This record gives sequence, C-alpha cells and structure tokens, in this order.
Amino acid sequence: MIGSCLMIGLKGHSLLKEEKDFIISNHISGVVLFKRNIQSFKQVYELCSELKSLSRPSPLIAIDMEGGEVDRFSHLKEAIPWPSAKTLGSLNSKSIYSISRSLAKQLNLLGIDINFAPVVDLPLIKNPLLETRVFGRTQQVILRGADPFMKGLIKEQVIPCLKHFPGHGGVVEDSHKTFPKDQRHLNELEPQLEIFQTLFEKHPCWIMTAHIEFPNIDKTPATFSNVFLKTLLKGKRGFKGVVVSDDIDMSALKNFSAGECFFYALKGGCDLVISCQKEDSPKELIEYFHSSLCQKKEIQEELSHSSKKILEIRKNTKALLDFKSVEKNLSKLQAVQIP
Repeated sequence: MIGSCLMIGLKGHSLLKEEKDFIISNHISGVVLFKRNIQSFKQVYELCSELKSLSRPSPLIAIDMEGGEVDRFSHLKEAIPWPSAKTLGSLNSKSIYSISRSLAKQLNLLGIDINFAPVVDLPLIKNPLLETRVFGRTQQVILRGADPFMKGLIKEQVIPCLKHFPGHGGVVEDSHKTFPKDQRHLNELEPQLEIFQTLFEKHPCWIMTAHIEFPNIDKTPATFSNVFLKTLLKGKRGFKGVVVSDDIDMSALKNFSAGECFFYALKGGCDLVISCQKEDSPKELIEYFHSSLCQKKEIQEELSHSSKKILEIRKNTKALLDFKSVEKNLSKLQAVQIP
C-alpha cells in the first residue's frame, strides 16, 4: 500500500528493468518527468506508453511545465517556446486560456496526466526564484492569470497543481538548496491563503506543499505540518483534493531520512509524497516503512484514506492514441500564436 502514496523519478530516457520491477512490485502511484527523461516527443510518448502498460489502473505521469524557465521540453528542436507566467500575466484571460489549453493538449497527447503548475505564491519581497514564475506581484493579478491557466489545463484533461502551499513569497532562500524560515504570523498569510482557496473552490486541482518553516505558526516544515495541511487547508479551508509534497530529496529536508520524510508528510496531511532526485530514496523509504512503520495504526489509516483518493484519479486517466495520430495533432500546435 505504501507505493500508492508515492511518486518517483526515473534515471533516463527509457524505463530500466529495475525501475519497472520496482514500480510494479511496490504499486507505485506515479512518476515525475524531468529534462533528463526527455529526448524527443516520440521518446516521451513511448516512455509514457510503457509506464501506462505496467498496471491497471495505470501510474500517473506528472511534469513541471510552467513555461519560461521551467519548461521540461525547452531543449528539444521541436519544442514550442511556452511563455513564462510573468509573460502570461500581461495578457488577457482569453489569450492565457488559449495558450494553456494548447500546452495541456500537448501534455495529454504525450500521455502526461498532471502539470505541477501554476505557481501562485504571492511575492512580498524580491526573489529570483519566483521572478518569472508568477503571474504578478498582487493577489488580483495572480488570480486573473491562474484562473484561465487552470481552465485551459482542465479542458484538456490535465490536472493542475497549485504551488507552493502555504506560500513561498515571504522568503528569499531557495528550498532546493537550504531550509527557509518565514517569520510571518498566520494573519499575515491571509492574502496568500485566499489565493489558494479562491482557486481550488473554482477548479478541481492538486496542491503542492512548501518546504518552509513558519516558526511563529508551527515549528515544523509546512510539508509535515498538521496545522497547515489538516487543520487549516483540509479543515478550515475545506480542500478535498490531493495534497502532494514537494520533492523530499530537496536540501531543505536534508536533516531527515527519506523514510522520516514519508512518515512526517503523511502524518502531517500529505496524500502523496514525491521522491525524484536521489536514486536510493524510494527504496530506503519503503524499507523504513516495512521495518518501522507498517504496524502503526495512524499511518495505516492515512495510507488507506489517501490511496483510495489517488486510486480514483488513476482510474480516470485516458488511454493514449497511436503515435501517428499524436504526431499529427502535435504538428497542429506548432502554429499556435504565442506572444
């Protein structure tokens, strides 16, 4: 059951035998694709096809396609240069929707189910990490950009994921490299929390956590926080969708083992945990579970509840078209006018 609450990364362009065996034997719920996994559209299609053939229901396939600097296809010759959120923020809703829908169509055709976008962090200070990745610097502009962006993804049956809850906009540090601490109090987070709530009440989506500590609210990373995830997000704010951790292999959580991260994330309120950058982390995580956690009633209950939620999503994923049809439809997207 543990694998049903886990998403992992792959080493390269094709599925290795040990990766295939690991996914099948541990009932892994999904895979996240990065540039290291992408060589061409045909190769991505073939990789996704093989992943989807591993089980029924098939594993979910996710990617970070925000546009701009976070574009996993940008190194390909055939790639469309999808604009950044900052660029989209200057356009009207119709244009944002049209571009997002074209992007989603590309993902759907290739077999990708989830886009870890949009970023809806509200920047309070100048932060190079968010400079081009957000639609703007105010609540109004972020909502105006994220709303049609999410509509476009959903129209083409790609699940959007809002990130990074409860907000990465109050720190300058990068959680890929260090462990940020945000000194704000809960009332100061209200404009940011309103953004998340406004959007998830309008659109079915996932929410990704931030590896940030808010010591004046809860002295634990938000990814592990009952206060933020269970009490605030799922309780007071009423979010019913999937809460997914940011990658637990990031340096922000380096003081915790992979197994501890999984335990604390599930206990805190995450439904799905991502481990994508360290080759041994998923194996260590599963070994830790079986040696230390499998008899803990609280974790069994969390796993049961979350795995059922994710299983329902897996049951609704679409089968892929044959590649000739995919290629024909992808070629039509090349003509999309992008400002």
